[in-house]
Amino acid sequence: MLLLCIIVTEEGCSSKKIALPRPPLTDLQKKFELKCRKDYNLNVITRLVGKTFWIYAPTDKPLFDFAAESPAPPDPLKKPAKFDLLYINGSYKDSIFSFEYDVIPKIKSDMQSEGIRNEGTDYFNKLYNNLFTAVTETLLDPKTPVSFVVMAITDIKKGIEARYTFFLEDYRMASVEGIPYDEFSKRVLQESKGSTDYIGDEIGQHLEYNDIKMPDFLTKQMVNRIRFKFSQSDFPPQENYESAIIGTIADTSRYYHFKDFKEVHTDDIRTKKKMIFTPKQLDFFGEDKPKADEQKPKGKLIHIIFEDGKTTFKEQ
Repeated sequence: MLLLCIIVTEEGCSSKKIALPRPPLTDLQKKFELKCRKDYNLNVITRLVGKTFWIYAPTDKPLFDFAAESPAPPDPLKKPAKFDLLYINGSYKDSIFSFEYDVIPKIKSDMQSEGIRNEGTDYFNKLYNNLFTAVTETLLDPKTPVSFVVMAITDIKKGIEARYTFFLEDYRMASVEGIPYDEFSKRVLQESKGSTDYIGDEIGQHLEYNDIKMPDFLTKQMVNRIRFKFSQSDFPPQENYESAIIGTIADTSRYYHFKDFKEVHTDDIRTKKKMIFTPKQLDFFGEDKPKADEQKPKGKLIHIIFEDGKTTFKEQ
């Protein structure tokens, strides 16, 4: 936690961030930090905020490097992409998921891969695996009062950080093969950032520690899954990209049995087409949608569309 102090001098005012002392460690934090020090010689710093367990692992060793990329043979089963997702953003407020996006037809390009890829260094991979092993051995007890884990691995020499946020129950399931590891990786929020604020930060004072909430976690995961669907999936949207976007949102809420929302709003900023879906209407979308005999619709599916300042209703 940081305290913003205002310092007044004859020359004027200035602000300075001061790190506040860490709250007393819980037994769970002590157990995790001891595990890392004793078994892996890692001096990590943890915080427990609500039901979110934060792990800060500073290092002065590089996290990423470049390597040659072997040319991949064409996959005959992979369908070519027909659309480019230029932009997408999502939010959750007042029990409503809202998404806006910009999609255009795929344009052919003569750009070729330069044969270079960015990958984690051997040290980073070892550190990453050791932290997950420590999570496995200290946090997976079902009685553990933790719902989310945030793992920040930071190169404090160059100011580069890799952050991973995941739902602990997802990792429990993956550890016993309840879900495939490939599916678990899609559920992890991964982000890499750089900032001069990270340089020399041995105690994690640049982090804004907060308690992760499920709706916010799902919103970011939905956005990531939609990006993956357009750019990395073997089966990218072919015709109706709107259906693919809504299907991804529906499937993600379904995976977590999340029902604490009343509507999903979408806004295609290029076509200016806006749609509203209720949770019941989402049953008609997604790769894992309920079977027809499970849906038991009691009426018609009606899309409310706002376009060019007009409201229209489309039955399905």
